[in-house]
Amino acid sequence: MKANRLIFNILFAILAVVTAVTKTSAQVKSNNFSINGTISGGSAPSKIYLKYDAVTEKGTDSSAVIKGKYAFKGNIELAIPATLSFDKDLISPVSPAGKISLPVMLDKGEINIVSDEKLANAVFTGRGAEAQHEYAEITGFSRRESESIKKVMEAPGYASSDSLKNIVQRRSANLLGNALSNLIKYVRQNPNSAVSPYFTYTLVASGYVTPAMIDTLIMNLPAAVKNTKIDHAIDMVMEKRKADIAQAEAKRKALEDMVPLGSKAIDFTQNDVNGKPVSLSSFKGKYVLIDFWASWCMPCRAENPNVLKAYQAHKDKGFTVLGVSLDAASMKAKWIEAIQKDGMPWTQISDLKGGNNAAAKLYGVESIPQNFLVDPNGIIVAKNLRGEQLQEKLNEIFK
Repeated sequence: MKANRLIFNILFAILAVVTAVTKTSAQVKSNNFSINGTISGGSAPSKIYLKYDAVTEKGTDSSAVIKGKYAFKGNIELAIPATLSFDKDLISPVSPAGKISLPVMLDKGEINIVSDEKLANAVFTGRGAEAQHEYAEITGFSRRESESIKKVMEAPGYASSDSLKNIVQRRSANLLGNALSNLIKYVRQNPNSAVSPYFTYTLVASGYVTPAMIDTLIMNLPAAVKNTKIDHAIDMVMEKRKADIAQAEAKRKALEDMVPLGSKAIDFTQNDVNGKPVSLSSFKGKYVLIDFWASWCMPCRAENPNVLKAYQAHKDKGFTVLGVSLDAASMKAKWIEAIQKDGMPWTQISDLKGGNNAAAKLYGVESIPQNFLVDPNGIIVAKNLRGEQLQEKLNEIFK
């Protein structure tokens, strides 16, 4: 992974601009913020752009740069992020390779910005710059840690050093969790902070916060946020989330109804590891656990010892397992290796089409592990038996 892409994902994961369709809000006084910019040293382009966060529904403003000076005026309801850039099409607060930008937390009042010709080393002053200072303080740890991680990645020998890669992976994984925790703590303790409403919105929209914490954060918002665009954006995120949950539940039920308990198991045929075709119907007269899994699926691999325990306890009583792998053709060697490593002595088959496995589609399997217990007459009598549940069901059958 390239360094700039990793830093983008880490540093701004919780501050990502989430496009939301928001409702019309109350009018506010015009020109309630102003930016007075000064670019020192070198030569700057003749025009600079101010890209607003999508929540504002404002798009992009521009200003001429004359003798190193530029200015913007506008109105906002609450503190909101924006991006200064010499590139009109730049939409990210993190500059891709070769791009120049400066994140700005807009707030009511005068914001004075002095920077160099690369919009770096910026100094913010003025009453409207207080939100910028809060933003910098809150994200300081994440920014410093991201820069430190980047230095590790740029160190000589990084590409060939597993230990350095492990360090980066561990620190990167911890960074997002720590950043989220710090941000949640700040928002809860400082509900009247200028930046808290927007940070609440980003937390709600991020997908990383539990429903219970989302409720807490929303209840924590001050009355002044009501009926603003940020408030409506939060409402839209919550409505979309409810719709997504309802859609996922409907899809889950539709898949469940494809092979209901008590129905006849659908027959299928796929090749074993030696290329020999094997049919489900060839196991008629036995209890068969159709076990959908894959070599790359860690939850599947973690469940394999439980399936092995059940197999060993009941294989002489009329029970067996038919493993159906969702590995692709390119993973055949890994599939066979996993069978051997996990010590699975039962029949294993696959059409080596990965997620498009024909048997998985017949049984409505879109995530793994999943299993179906078929009785000697070919009737499905149980589904998704995990851990001790499988053992208990078989003990009940073979008591």
